[in-house]
Amino acid sequence: MQTLQEPNVVEVVLFEANPGYSPQDVEKALSSLNDVVKLYYGFVKRTTAYNGDGKYVDIVYWTDMKSAKDAAADVMQNQKAAKAFEVIKPESVQMYHFDAFNEFEE
Repeated sequence: MQTLQEPNVVEVVLFEANPGYSPQDVEKALSSLNDVVKLYYGFVKRTTAYNGDGKYVDIVYWTDMKSAKDAAADVMQNQKAAKAFEVIKPESVQMYHFDAFNEFEE
């Protein structure tokens, strides 16, 4: 198991589901990606959420920008990930990478 490291990069992916997929279908498909992304160098943690109105957000924390961008490019070639991505409407995807400058927990 990987030791939790300090996240320096936040990847945010906004998207909608393809027609015909229920929120439960999307949840199952996207949860299956955990087994894929955890293997990428620099991965820290991941949260996926649904707003109840057809919009989803996937937030992935990385140790560095290179790892985040390398993983984003490579995951598109992964067969297990490709199967999970079938639930996502491709034209709705918006992906951003941010350098983190503040993290607070109480």
